[in-house]
Amino acid sequence: MTGRLALKNGLWYAVLSYKDENNQFKQKWINTHLKERGNKKEAQKILNEQLQTFNPHEEKPKQNETKTEDILLVDYVEKVFNEKSSSLSPITASAYESIIKIIKLYFKDDLLKDITYKDIERFYDYLRYERKVGNTTVKHYANVLSPAFRQAYRDDLIPKNPFEFLPKIKRDKRSIEFYNKNELEKLFQYTDNTDIGLIVRIAAYYGFRRSEALGLKWKAIDFDAKTIKVEHKVVKVKKILYRQNKLKTEASSRTLPLIPEIEQLLLQRKKEIEKNKTLYGKSYNDKYNEYIFVNDIGDLMLPDHITQKFNRILKQNKLKHIRFHDLRHSCASLLVANNVPMKNIQEWLGHANFNTTADVYSHLDFSGKVKSANIIEAQLSVGVEDEKELEREIEELKKKIREKEQLKKALKLKDNEMN
Repeated sequence: MTGRLALKNGLWYAVLSYKDENNQFKQKWINTHLKERGNKKEAQKILNEQLQTFNPHEEKPKQNETKTEDILLVDYVEKVFNEKSSSLSPITASAYESIIKIIKLYFKDDLLKDITYKDIERFYDYLRYERKVGNTTVKHYANVLSPAFRQAYRDDLIPKNPFEFLPKIKRDKRSIEFYNKNELEKLFQYTDNTDIGLIVRIAAYYGFRRSEALGLKWKAIDFDAKTIKVEHKVVKVKKILYRQNKLKTEASSRTLPLIPEIEQLLLQRKKEIEKNKTLYGKSYNDKYNEYIFVNDIGDLMLPDHITQKFNRILKQNKLKHIRFHDLRHSCASLLVANNVPMKNIQEWLGHANFNTTADVYSHLDFSGKVKSANIIEAQLSVGVEDEKELEREIEELKKKIREKEQLKKALKLKDNEMN
């Protein structure tokens, strides 16, 4: 018999795994009634006591209890997801729900215990060739399946974890769209006088994600220290608006210098908001006073509005189509083009690790290739120049020999004339 601690609805549970009289694997969840924070040691004591005193043979089987061999893969995947969903961001949880729907369609009545790594490989092929998705999306499916099999193995529901035998999914070589300096300046001409003008400039100047830009509050701007801080986000999932301090990763929380041009635009924005408050009076919504991006009557700007307005401006003015998120890539491309080190770009964009930045943007660093070409030319051209110099010296020597021969002939001819 084995045991472990698990969290459920903010409480610690002692989970005991054992075999019944029919040699079937079972689990017993025992509520310790201890809250998560600061109680893990106490919960561990309860688990240890249960391991010493629990008698599996005294457990009466529950009516209609599902046997281990009858557990469907899709049911178990959904169970594990539901246990972990509270710790996921709304966007991730929503994406995983969609993934589980596809998993249900593919595996249908397949039993958990029967799944091999070959079955999962075939599922990956189905995703790539039937649903036409790339490896990045395949990895998202693996992120849903893998925890379920890991949990099933820990709970002795399967003899081995098939994910241990699967090769690592290779990263896709991403093709990114972006605007260069001239294209951005042209874009600003069309957006500056609209309600999304400032957020477009902030996304392009700082590479902020849409959720990070919409989440900017006035307290994130320090006009004295000249800094701007990312510490909050606004996202919309299934028509529900979420305002969260939890960002995509820890690295996403970052403090950057306040660019003078953005500072002036923010000060101007403050004046516009105060003017709107006076203009609309009691009709003005004070609920979102702490946010920078609100509309004329004080309502929080919605992500859909930003994207739709951005796309409409591009189409109306016949500008190259990019996504709003590609303003982030445009920012990075300008940094790369101006020889900013990749590590600095990672910190500016708030990437969790260096590899993400390098994988996405290293191919833009053409200056490095030019430098390599110059070094090769400098090294190899030495031999070429030496050869050319040698040829010049030989020609010069031949010329001197010819002149000497001509001089000899002239002297001989003069001697003959004198005689």
